[in-house]
Amino acid sequence: MRTSRLTTALVILVSVFVLHRSHAGILDDARDRLAHGEFDSAATYFEKHLQSAEPSAAVYYELGQALQKSNREAEAALAYRRSLLLDPRFAVAANALAESNARLGVPPASPTWSMRFAEKIPFDPAALAGAIVFWLGSFLLIAAFAIPLKRTLLFLAGAALVFFGLGVCLLVAFTDPRVAGAHQALVMNQEGTGLYKVPSEDSSEKITTLNQGSLVKILSARGRWFHIELPNGQRGWSPQEGTVPLIPSA
Repeated sequence: MRTSRLTTALVILVSVFVLHRSHAGILDDARDRLAHGEFDSAATYFEKHLQSAEPSAAVYYELGQALQKSNREAEAALAYRRSLLLDPRFAVAANALAESNARLGVPPASPTWSMRFAEKIPFDPAALAGAIVFWLGSFLLIAAFAIPLKRTLLFLAGAALVFFGLGVCLLVAFTDPRVAGAHQALVMNQEGTGLYKVPSEDSSEKITTLNQGSLVKILSARGRWFHIELPNGQRGWSPQEGTVPLIPSA
């Protein structure tokens, strides 16, 4: 019985090691091909790595570099945006995205307070700190009922920590670009796509044409149409074809 368990544990460890080495090997191949100017091939290997490994801001940035040097500008912009979803403070990816957008003719977005917050605060550590403060406050509130002599002090301190920790967690949740990114997409059609007042390609209902690389927020779907919102707040209907979600499907 003990031998069987040991064998199973060894098999699991070897499998994890082999899988890790496989992922590392694909990524090493991608970087080597990028360094040697094999841009299309490098992009394929970066995409293969991302399909089977934990997503990484650095790898998405490198994928963007390979795609950009392969003259696949809109795909590069998508990769840079995905990089910034994972790390909004990745300045190199932000600069690369701005350059790609300029080449695609996509106007720069006006920074919001949430974008500025995201560029300064590491989200996962902030969320963890907020959760710790919240549970510490909860513990003090429980202790207040067990220690009558210090009940008021413990209650006030606990309530303050609970509200502060909860506030931090909510702020992180509302400003985390990964939350907003769940409803965002990028126009990938080379000729762009139309924005209409109603879900119909009737030219009389057309509002404007969105350039390739334009960022949109998906509000709802109806048949082959998306009801979308532009960064400036304008809303309309656009065909689903060629509109790719910012967060790739599993």
